[in-house]
Amino acid sequence: MRVPFLPMLLLASVLSACDSGNPVADDTANVSSLGISYQMRELKRQGGAKCPTSTTQIKPEDALCAYVRFSYPEISSDTQPELASKMNELIKQQLLDIIEGAPTQTTTPQTVEAFADNFIQDYQNDANNFSSWEIERKIKVVYNTNTLLTLLFEEFGFTGGAHPFNGSRFIVLNLATGNPVTLDDLMNPGYEAALNVEGERAFREARQLTEHSSLEEDGFNFANNAFVLNDNYGVNKEGLSFIFNSYEVAPYVMGPSEFTIPYEAISSLIRADGLLGSKVK
Repeated sequence: MRVPFLPMLLLASVLSACDSGNPVADDTANVSSLGISYQMRELKRQGGAKCPTSTTQIKPEDALCAYVRFSYPEISSDTQPELASKMNELIKQQLLDIIEGAPTQTTTPQTVEAFADNFIQDYQNDANNFSSWEIERKIKVVYNTNTLLTLLFEEFGFTGGAHPFNGSRFIVLNLATGNPVTLDDLMNPGYEAALNVEGERAFREARQLTEHSSLEEDGFNFANNAFVLNDNYGVNKEGLSFIFNSYEVAPYVMGPSEFTIPYEAISSLIRADGLLGSKVK
């Protein structure tokens, strides 16, 4: 079903029942004034010498197969078709991003179907494919207001090697223009130092670290042992969420780090005339 951005509160329970994987904001707004909706799309393909079928069951460890799974929102608007097309193009670019460590491609696939075909073909051309490959990419709507939209891109895959690869990144879009929104767009000039302080507080709480312990001794790799936020941020109901992916500030075995800086801790840093102006107290 098509889900309008920023639905009225009385519709929220109905929408969550129909599409529980797509949380919506609880801010109220006139849906007709926004005129933008989305529908989740899914693509699943597989190929290889030994793939499971509807009639043939194969244990995962015995399969020799490449699996591709995509899930993403397709945005539409009767009143703003150019804006919807612009956001769909950005979503497509995220889905078609080159896989780290994959064979060099002479041409970039232009559709998710072509991406899937290429991935399966690379697997079939690999003489050393003694195990299955897989790639799963998901983009979901995690939050929206009447001015901005937060998407979360998640990837999991395996193309041989010691362990799988995975990663997540936020994409924040201005719903008036379809352009990406940076922290500089949302915050007052000179916000960086104070935001890093609150970011470290939230990071330590999420990682269950003591307030003054050494980040390096705790296993994290920050330059000069000083915490610094990255630009992988998303806007949500509670605050600004950040993600450090595996290997970014810690070994793979420690996994990614995700944490949220609450608005009440940074309200003085937020631009009153910006897209988050309603959070300024």
